[in-house]
Amino acid sequence: MEPASIRCKNPGAMWGRVGRKPEVFFETTVGPHGVATNAPIPLKWGSTKTIYLSDGLGQDNNIAIFDTWVQGICAQLDLWRTSPKYRNKRFAEAIRVWSGGNNVASYISYVKTLVPGMDENTIMNDAFWKGPMGLAFLKAQAGHEAGKKYPAPEADWIEAQRKVFAGVAVKTAAAVTGAAATGAATTTAVAVHAGWNWPEIGLTAFIVAGVITAIVLLIKKARS
Repeated sequence: MEPASIRCKNPGAMWGRVGRKPEVFFETTVGPHGVATNAPIPLKWGSTKTIYLSDGLGQDNNIAIFDTWVQGICAQLDLWRTSPKYRNKRFAEAIRVWSGGNNVASYISYVKTLVPGMDENTIMNDAFWKGPMGLAFLKAQAGHEAGKKYPAPEADWIEAQRKVFAGVAVKTAAAVTGAAATGAATTTAVAVHAGWNWPEIGLTAFIVAGVITAIVLLIKKARS
């Protein structure tokens, strides 16, 4: 039988269940002791089921199940780059938390062997995750969790990286639009207070709307 991280298409072996361990379980296609996923990031990337693992560690370890490699890699990357437990942390600090303190020294050594240039003090920020070292780390971590080379195709790692950071771009564009819209509303309120007539206010609103559209189009073009 393949390791759980491969069976579940979950390269980081991330948990899918948080909170108290349930008392009722169901069978899944990848193993027994299934429960509903409730962790936010696995849910975000399509996991609905999770299985508890009989690893003998007494830590109630569980693993989220994904339908595709891309979903699992997206969740792996998204958790690393957004969770306050890992975001912008030193590698040695972050991996200790991720691994639950289990076999930390060997985990670090394994990753350093497969990711040239990475050491304990490498900062795991967005610049790291957007580059080749970030992808190399994700693959190394997947191999460590599985105990063998992870079988996800190269194209799926690249696609997952694109998807995660496309989400960032969408949020950024939305934030700019929201800020511009707020500015337009504020300008209108000020104009009314200043005693402008409605034709003047309407013209101003039209101009502001045009500026908003131009900003959004420029953002989309810059990221295409």
